Parts: sequence; C-alpha cells; structure tokens
Amino acid sequence: MLLGPDEIAWRIQHQHQPGWVVWYGKATGLYWALASWVPTLDGFVGAPAPETLDAAIATVEMLHPKPAHHHAHALSEAAGARWPVGIV
Repeated sequence: MLLGPDEIAWRIQHQHQPGWVVWYGKATGLYWALASWVPTLDGFVGAPAPETLDAAIATVEMLHPKPAHHHAHALSEAAGARWPVGIV
C-alpha cells in the first residue's frame, strides 16, 4: 500500500511529537515542518522528500532542544501545590 504525501506528513509529525506541525504543500511539492517552541524562522524547514525533512527536523532539534515536559504529579509534589494532581 502506497501512502500519499499527506499521510506521510502525518506520520512524520506523529514521529516527532510533541511540538511539530508537519504538512505537504501541494503547490510547492515540498514537505514542511514548524517547531512550535522555536520563536524564530529557525524552526521552519522545508524539504523535497520525507527523508530530508526528517534530517532537517533532527537538525532543528539539535540546535533548539525541545523544552522538557514534566509529569503533573512530579511538578505538584515539588512545588508543594494545593491543586489536584493533573491540573497544571
């Protein structure tokens, strides 16, 4: 079963979650990705093939590491929070 470019883009996005938005531009014929945590255009990359987009995403993640995601339980214990666990 061959996948279309939109399905390939979805799989790339799913592979690099959280923080990435990935799509295929029909007008450009390129795969595009946007890192939501990078405040500049450094987090916006495009590539002609899925493999090269994956390499570009890896480069962005190396230059701009993703912020750490902590579990709500650990945060609430560390902060001595008085709200229910899971509400952050």
